[in-house]
Amino acid sequence: MHHNLKHWWGHFLVHLRHAVQNGSIWYLLAGLALFPVWFEPQTQLKSVVQDTLFVIDISESMNVRDVDFPKPQTDRLTLAKLAVREGMASLPCGSKVSVALFAGDESTVLFEPLEVCRHFPAIDQVVSGLDRRMRWIGDSWVTDALTVSIKEAKKRNLNLVYISDGDEMPARSAPIVTELSKLRGKVHGLILGVGGDALQPVPRLNQRDEIIGYWTREDAVLEGNHPNLLAAVRALAPGEHAPEGTLDEVTEHTSSFNKVFMQAISLASGFELVRINTPKDAVNALKNADFQKEAMAERDARWVFALIAMGFILLGWFWQKIKQIFANKRLFKRKVGLRH
Repeated sequence: MHHNLKHWWGHFLVHLRHAVQNGSIWYLLAGLALFPVWFEPQTQLKSVVQDTLFVIDISESMNVRDVDFPKPQTDRLTLAKLAVREGMASLPCGSKVSVALFAGDESTVLFEPLEVCRHFPAIDQVVSGLDRRMRWIGDSWVTDALTVSIKEAKKRNLNLVYISDGDEMPARSAPIVTELSKLRGKVHGLILGVGGDALQPVPRLNQRDEIIGYWTREDAVLEGNHPNLLAAVRALAPGEHAPEGTLDEVTEHTSSFNKVFMQAISLASGFELVRINTPKDAVNALKNADFQKEAMAERDARWVFALIAMGFILLGWFWQKIKQIFANKRLFKRKVGLRH
């Protein structure tokens, strides 16, 4: 056993000597240096980060097709999703992001904050898959959902980006901002507005997202938004419309970007309101030093091992020349010694 081990060790040293002489040892070391890369090593570095919670309105009005990006007659929700995707992609590596949806007066966080670069493919897949079917309630209270979103962002020490058309159901003439105002200054935030200026009918969609009709005043009443008109509408025959003028107070069947409403919640929250027509508008709005901070952040460490491997490869590449230089130096010293 001892003899076999000694024999093996002798062979190993012979091969090692040959590898050093011909320079192949450096290529072997380069391969070994790259081995940890398969395990996606991470390191903690002091970095400028922009930790952000993106909150997306998925209420019924976000299905209105009055957006011209990426093509004419695109629905508002598509632009909101693209804005989140491009917005996340623009954040510095090391930043943590999370995504939430709101409908009714609730804001539901889909996942806890994740480092944006390492987890971007997974987060992007979640955002791309968002649709109206995830809505858990038909009503929409933009102000209340923003209030809840600020609390969720504060809890996680994140900035807030809140995307909505400002359309509420049941409609209110002005937002009630008492609770919202109390949270002013608690987090850094941004409100992104989507939707056109002209009132558009709110579409009804089938399971393939094809428009099969539009909401009517009667539908809005049957949803419970106007209890005082409910009895009159229920008395109508199927498909029958109420007499002209009866339902004039009902507005929930149409929608546009509610500029006045959004400006009011922007003022109350202290968040800048930016109207977006393309994802680039969102990216530009996010370029704000107030949203950035220095922190120890998780960063990709694969480049360190790649650099070490590159050093070994260069050594292997130039090994014969390096040996020649050292050999010449030894020869020169020997000659000098002989002269003395």
